[in-house]
Order: sequence, then structure tokens, then C-alpha cells
Amino acid sequence: MQKGVKFRIYPNREQQTIINQTLGCCRLIYNKGLAMRNEAYQNGNKIGYSQTSAMLTDLKKSDGFAFLKAVDSIALQQSLRDLDRGFVNFFQKRASHPTFKSKHNHHQSYRTINQGDNIRIVGKYIKLPKLGFVKIRQTMGVEKINNITIERTPTNKCCSECEI
Repeated sequence: MQKGVKFRIYPNREQQTIINQTLGCCRLIYNKGLAMRNEAYQNGNKIGYSQTSAMLTDLKKSDGFAFLKAVDSIALQQSLRDLDRGFVNFFQKRASHPTFKSKHNHHQSYRTINQGDNIRIVGKYIKLPKLGFVKIRQTMGVEKINNITIERTPTNKCCSECEI
């Protein structure tokens, strides 16, 4: 059984900058993938997750998008997986067509998966990819973390939700 636990995190200024960059890069990749899939759909072609993932790899290799290497790569892949899940739900008539993400939306988040113990709680800190150790306010014990969602609340404070 999976269970979600929400923790408040207290990143320093450098970590907050990396979180903001990751949120922006995930939004950029999601929107580029959505544009690519919409264009292919209008031309009568089908594009899946593998083609959008290849697009991400090509973008990372180009000089204009070198900033994508500075953020968590798993978070970028997860935004493409979320886009793919949105299209699956759309074609199965469970949801409306995926829309472009806006930076002015109050709900901004990204998700990353625990691979090789890269996310773990040590004392009053949680170790996150590309962020290092971030101070948390832990309300209950956590054994194993499957994935974590970092979201920015409307008051511009960060919160993380662990799935255990």
C-alpha cells in the first residue's frame, strides 16, 4: 500500500534557485512536448513518450538549452511521463485535452523518483537530487521513499510530498 506524507521543507537561497529552475525547465519540456504532439496530431501522425524523450535528449545536446543539464533529469522525464498520461486519459475519455502550463499558475510542482537511494531522510534533513540536503519539518517517520513531489505553495514556500 502506498501512502502520501507531506513535509515542509526549508531550502536556502541557492536551493530555492535550483527549485525555481527545475520548475521552469519541467514546464518548458512539458510545453515543448505538448506542442510537438499537437503538431504531429494535426499532420495525422502519432507521437508517444519515446519520441518526446528523444526530443529532450536532443534539446540537452544543443547549445541553446544547455541549462537543462543543471536540473534533475528524472524530473524532466517525469514531466514527459505526466504529459503521456494526460494523453492516455484524453483518448480514453477520462479527461480533457492536455493544456499548456503557465508560469503564472499558483500550483507549480515537479516529481522525481527515488533511484539508487538518491532520496533519503537523514536526521532533520532530506537529501534530494541536485539540491543536496534540505532542512525539513518531519511530522512522522518514513521507512522507504518511492517518489517525491516538490511543490511551491501560493505563499512562495516549498512543500514536499513523499510516497512511501
